[in-house]
Amino acid sequence: MNRILIVLFTAILAITAIPGCSQEAETPNDPVSVVQENIKAMNDENLDKTMATIDEQSASYDQTKQVAQRLFDIYDLKYELDSLRVITKTDDEARVECIQTTTKVRGPAFRDNRIDFVHSLRKVDGIWKIYNSKVMKLDYLN
Repeated sequence: MNRILIVLFTAILAITAIPGCSQEAETPNDPVSVVQENIKAMNDENLDKTMATIDEQSASYDQTKQVAQRLFDIYDLKYELDSLRVITKTDDEARVECIQTTTKVRGPAFRDNRIDFVHSLRKVDGIWKIYNSKVMKLDYLN
């Protein structure tokens, strides 16, 4: 079961990064802020805010929501953004490279890890949302 959750966790990062609120006043309106808000929502285990950072048109939206809920139910994880940089940005699309460290606070066996991935973001009704994510490198820390 632990191996399945690790694979699902890695998949969730590879698929997309999870959305949250849909109100413009509460949603950051630049790619870097969206990624930061996503990490904050994951740490708070706030599924709605997590999913508000994700584009509902993403092919992995529903799967991401299910995996995030399962992670929140089973684990207490700490997500840290080690680095963040915009690779490309146009008026409607951006690519942001992130290095994230995830460590277990509580829960069953879990392999702490550091993941280097690239988020692709798109504007949806003028608001940046994570459309998908690609894992570039995964290192286990334990």
